[in-house]
Amino acid sequence: MATKLEELVEIEGFEKDTLAFLEAFSHDSVCPAICMNPGCSYTSELEPDQTEGWCEECDTGSMKSGMVLAGVI
Repeated sequence: MATKLEELVEIEGFEKDTLAFLEAFSHDSVCPAICMNPGCSYTSELEPDQTEGWCEECDTGSMKSGMVLAGVI
């Protein structure tokens, strides 16, 4: 099973190129985030340092940004 970071990278259209994903969003004020709950793949644009963003599908603070998942922030 793919990690949440791999899943997010693919959902955002970068196939399996995590580096290209990180380069694309490294200077933006928002970046893609994904719900960390099992079975949920809801994504949204959140702050790059977000670790507890609100998931509209699960109604929980379970969203993490791709930058946090990759260990950049």
